[in-house]
Amino acid sequence: MTAPGLPGPRRPPAPAPARSAAPYRAVLRARYAWDTGPRLAAVRVRWDGARRPFTACSPPDGPVRLCYTGLGDGSRHILAFLRQRGVDTVATRPGARHSAPVDIRLSGLPARRVPVPGPATVVLPFRVRLVVPVGAGPGALRARISARESRTFRAGRAARGWTWETGTGPHAFDHFYERMHLPTMRRRHGEATRSLSAALAYECLFRKGILFFLVEDGTRVAGVLCARGRHHRVLTMRLLGVLDGAEQYYADGAVRALTHFTLEWADAHGFDHVDLSGCEPFLSKGIFQFKQRFHPECRLPDDHFGGKRLVLRVGRDTPRVRDLLVANPVIACGDDGFEALYFHDADRPPRTDLAWRCPGVRRARHVPLDAFLRDVREPGPA
Repeated sequence: MTAPGLPGPRRPPAPAPARSAAPYRAVLRARYAWDTGPRLAAVRVRWDGARRPFTACSPPDGPVRLCYTGLGDGSRHILAFLRQRGVDTVATRPGARHSAPVDIRLSGLPARRVPVPGPATVVLPFRVRLVVPVGAGPGALRARISARESRTFRAGRAARGWTWETGTGPHAFDHFYERMHLPTMRRRHGEATRSLSAALAYECLFRKGILFFLVEDGTRVAGVLCARGRHHRVLTMRLLGVLDGAEQYYADGAVRALTHFTLEWADAHGFDHVDLSGCEPFLSKGIFQFKQRFHPECRLPDDHFGGKRLVLRVGRDTPRVRDLLVANPVIACGDDGFEALYFHDADRPPRTDLAWRCPGVRRARHVPLDAFLRDVREPGPA
């Protein structure tokens, strides 16, 4: 019996269908391969490119009038990122006409359909993948990670006595997924949360992958669920979380410690690479800045995102448009690989505080907005 005013005992989670029904497990594996498998990437790109375009536009009174059209992935990735930057959009009916002028137009396209860029236009990868080579020994791994990052990790490890352990069995998965991953995603991303269902994560990640826990004072305070590549010696960090989503664990460096321990484990167990997963092609993305400290290689993804591009075209030159471009330097597709573009003008210095250096990004260019927007018309009276 439970005392008045106190919560009742936690009910054990219902077993996921993936743990008992073989046909359902096959469906989950097929779905996961469709979303992440390199072998199906080209088919997936053609399929997505043939579907009715998704369209979303900013309200007419928004600070920046933006319109996205094209691949449906833009809603979950590009537009979610821009909402965090204060640019809101609303999905519209197919074929609907928009009378308000557009400041910035974004197009999500299969790479083969990208036109030759015109004035005030840049072509970006839809997403980038960040991969750390391992396997050459702890000395080589330490040399790769920035000195400042290594010092911070060592200090935190000494102060908090961090250790790590692997989790096995359904109860370990349930504890990670329900007490760490879901609360963390909800607290940090709210309605923009993207994740795998419990059934899919259990079948396609946990059963064949590995679950790491960070331990502090005998308590598992954070965890990361990694996928293991079948043929290539690649360990991919997929799902992550801290206990109850508590911000203090982020502030204390738990996620940093998980990344270090995962790299060390993979280096000692014969893996070639650790895939830190990907992000949108903006240097202002916090995930990029955090992962850049581990000096990863920046690549096109192996899955369907590798065959997709984002075309950004400026339609009107306004102060808010300039603010947005300067605040969010991009990773662009150059003639010989990726390049970082820092926009600036006389009143807005380039955001060089946002780091870009990692293998795969060949150079950084500072782009004067007066020249970039030379052929863009000035907005008329409000």
